Amino acid sequence: MKFSLKSKKSKYLYKFIFLSFLIFIVFINLNLPEANASSIVNAPDFSLKVLNRNASGYNVFSLKNYRGHIVILNFWATWCPPCRAEMPMLVKFYNLYRKKGVVVVGINVNKNVGGVSAFAKLYGISYPVVYANSDILSEYGGIDEIPQTFFISKDGKIMFHWVGQISHSALYGITDKLLKMN
Repeated sequence: MKFSLKSKKSKYLYKFIFLSFLIFIVFINLNLPEANASSIVNAPDFSLKVLNRNASGYNVFSLKNYRGHIVILNFWATWCPPCRAEMPMLVKFYNLYRKKGVVVVGINVNKNVGGVSAFAKLYGISYPVVYANSDILSEYGGIDEIPQTFFISKDGKIMFHWVGQISHSALYGITDKLLKMN
């Protein structure tokens, strides 16, 4: 069987690209963000009315009631393309991890709460969705970019903060680290 020099180069190029991609994935997973002692703070408590009561089973979500659970707060809006893109992953994640005691809360920052319940129904969001007030936006650092995701440990400390659309590996990796810590 004959191979031209060109096809051998192509094979090596494809192998190089594939191996580079694998190394990149491993590197990303090994270098998840770490919280250092000076950046760990208590998560500000809040109680907010749940907008998707029928799907989530909640009427009001109070953070203080979830000590002993890992809580993931996701600040988002219906008009935000990266927020929409991460919704299916968050729904799937919640359905897998709630059995492990992980709670996801969607905190909507829309100016108008009108279409949020319909949006939650359309995306099949079964975790509680609440409407952000000015207090919670201020207490969590003046949320000016979305999406933003906060990972809160079982003892109520903010352990990780992710700005922008969260990746699958970060969402699962950070949560798994928190589950092992507690």
